[in-house]
Amino acid sequence: MAVTLSDYDLPDAFLFSKGTTGILVWQPQETIIVLGQSNTIETSIHKEEVEADDIRVTKRPSGGETVILTPSTIAFTVARQFPVMIQFREFFGMVNSVVIEGLDEMGVAGLGSKGISDITIGNRKILGSSMRKVGNKLVYHAVLNLAENPSMFSKYLCHPRREPDYRAGRNHDEFVTSIANEGYGFTPGEVMAMLNRRLSGLMITQQADGHTAG
Repeated sequence: MAVTLSDYDLPDAFLFSKGTTGILVWQPQETIIVLGQSNTIETSIHKEEVEADDIRVTKRPSGGETVILTPSTIAFTVARQFPVMIQFREFFGMVNSVVIEGLDEMGVAGLGSKGISDITIGNRKILGSSMRKVGNKLVYHAVLNLAENPSMFSKYLCHPRREPDYRAGRNHDEFVTSIANEGYGFTPGEVMAMLNRRLSGLMITQQADGHTAG
């Protein structure tokens, strides 16, 4: 059966609708390949492997490169309105900083922010994110690698056409790590609870600015 592109109907799809704001933290229940807006099946994935394992492929309405969601990852989305629009980079920084603070409080060492919007442990990536502007709203969404083996990414994904300087040509196995691989045994529930608590603070700020979180 040939690899085809399915509609983007993941749990956070509603947050891309005009006027809808809020946060969603969720654990994928299946393995899904998610292309970035400018990615294609032909250039971004190893079609033979994806077809053989019957992996679903969809395309999100935001930029960035192709990612894989699995039950060993945590996905989350923040949709916030701005009375005066800010730059993508600023909102990336706002969200990533509260995630880093939360993981740091849980005891994760060596955290950093590299590239445009990656979160790292040492020099290896644990979180990638992308963004879309919808009217006066920015929608940030990301995937955090809680415990997925980086070899899965190498199996299904081609090397990206664009990469941050700190990647330095490394393949997926060398570039990506997971929280579990770094020695931390958090459950999905523990990490999701932290994210919900931390990200809710961003929406409280929005409400104080005169907007309602949906």
